[in-house]
This record gives sequence, structure tokens and C-alpha cells, in this order.
Amino acid sequence: MKKYTSLALIGAIIAGITGFVGLDAISATSLITMQSASDIQESGLMIGHVTYEVRGMDGQIKHYLQSDNVIVDKGTDCAAQAIFNDGDLDVCTLGGNGGFAFIAIGNATGQTAQATDIALDVSDGGSLAFGTGGGGEMDRSEFINADITAATPTLDTVVTIATPQNSPFTFTDLGSAGTTVTQSGLFDDGSSETGNMFAIKNIPAGGLDVFSTDTLSVTWTITLSTTP
Repeated sequence: MKKYTSLALIGAIIAGITGFVGLDAISATSLITMQSASDIQESGLMIGHVTYEVRGMDGQIKHYLQSDNVIVDKGTDCAAQAIFNDGDLDVCTLGGNGGFAFIAIGNATGQTAQATDIALDVSDGGSLAFGTGGGGEMDRSEFINADITAATPTLDTVVTIATPQNSPFTFTDLGSAGTTVTQSGLFDDGSSETGNMFAIKNIPAGGLDVFSTDTLSVTWTITLSTTP
């Protein structure tokens, strides 16, 4: 009798284990999807902000303007490639230094700025000469090493790309009429009208009027949000 009782007990234990494993297998997916929202965090929202400062020949500020920008589709594609697979040329062919380290300015008229843009706009007629009616990309900065401020528990990661104080955009041969800077963009190549564009910005209020004796400083700030 004791032998049969032991066998029955062993059978019950095996049956119990089998039932537990079966229940776990059936409900495994459900258990995973039942995680609370606070356990699954997402981050990576990128927000761009641009500051423009025009100074006259006397060094005094003539115009100061701040505004947000449009981070374009190609910019997000190239950012993903640079982070996860820098050899996936179907997504993006990165510029020579692999970073968006060049600021470009343009004077196109009737310009737009949208996520599908891949370059600064060009006015009807296609002339790139400053102040001759047509317009397009005017100039690009030299290579700029970004200043990156690391994230903290309460602050986001901030990337600052600014024209150096001793090397702002300068203008010559504009004539008495000058021209109007209407757009800026952030690129990964230092040659005019080449490379990938990360972000673009139309300068509001009709743009910034500049003349041959003026200088223009541009600061591009990209914030990578760590807030889920």
C-alpha cells in the first residue's frame, strides 16, 4: 500500500510539473505583452533650433533671430546609418568625415522647407550670384567640430554646431542692394551643393538682409530627447 501511495504521489508531482510547463508555454507571449508601459522606454526624438546673428562693419549687431528647423528624411536616414551600419549605402552615402559638420546658407526666393528636401532651394533662373534676382546656396562653413553636452537624469543631450567667432560668413561684391539670406541647412560635406542634408530652415520674416560689409554667425542646436 505504501508503495502504491508513493507511486501515486510521484505521478501527481510529474503531472503538476507538466501542467505548469504547458501553462507557461501557452501564456508566454501574453506575459511578455503584459509589461507595464513604464518598463518599455523609448527615446531619440531630435529637435533642431537655429540662431542667426548679423553684424555690421562696426561689429554691432544688426539682426538677431532664433527659430526651429525641419529635420529632413535623409538626415534621419543618415543618422540611423551612422549609428547602426555605416556600410549600408542603400540608405545613405555619408560624407567624407561622416558627420554633419557644415552649415550652408542660401538666398533663394519663394523658398520652402519640408522633410523631403535634400538641398537648399534654388530660385527660378538658377543663378547663384548674390543679389542678381536668382538665388540658391551662397556659401558653406568650414568643418565645425560639434560641442556635445551629455545627458543627465534631468537634461537631454544637446549638440551645438556654430560658426567660429573668428570665421563667420562674410559677403563681398553684393552691390548697393545687398541680398537676403533666406535659408540655411546642415550638411555632411564641405563642397557647395553636395553631400547629405540633415536639416533645413527657412528664415522667417522674409529673411535677413545683408550687405558687403556684414558678417553672419549661425548656431545650430540639435536636442536629442531622452524623455520617453
